[in-house]
Amino acid sequence: MNQLLRRIVFTIAVSFAAVVAFGQGVTTSSMNGKVTGSNGEALPGATVIAVHTPSGTQYGNVTDLEGYFRIPNMRVGGPYKVTVTYVGYQPFEKSELFLSLGQKYYLDAKLSEGATELAEVVVTAAIDDIFDGNRTGAGTALSTDDINAAPTVGRSLGDFARFNPQTIINEGNDGLEISIGGMNYRLNAIYID
Repeated sequence: MNQLLRRIVFTIAVSFAAVVAFGQGVTTSSMNGKVTGSNGEALPGATVIAVHTPSGTQYGNVTDLEGYFRIPNMRVGGPYKVTVTYVGYQPFEKSELFLSLGQKYYLDAKLSEGATELAEVVVTAAIDDIFDGNRTGAGTALSTDDINAAPTVGRSLGDFARFNPQTIINEGNDGLEISIGGMNYRLNAIYID
């Protein structure tokens, strides 16, 4: 009888857990729509920003080639303020939007053309000695000041080779083993000038 009671309780517990697991449904909402110009052409690359006003949470996306946008997993409720922007067009704004649980809100945004004055862009360039087109690999150069300022006990080569990130230094049976770039320490040639 005790065995039968355990099986019944176990079966009821598993059934209840399955019902609770399937009871978890959609807990968010979403927004989608199309952004077009004044003559009905799609505006690819338009920016859509939806702000949940009470919390300040921002959701955003960019329109695809056909002018459609999709913003999933948005907070239910509202109010939301939606702003759509595109270069050369007046911004589109819509406020007081409320989203329902598990449903998609469809927003059609028509933007009107407007004159936009773009600010001046100044591009400057300078020669940098760090980047050199003749350099073919990684390298580390230490100046006399770097060597004099380095903390070292025995003034050995290994103390200065540690500056190179590709270097592994071991105090082996054969003495100081310096492996550079993953090569065996016996295959590296190190010259000191």
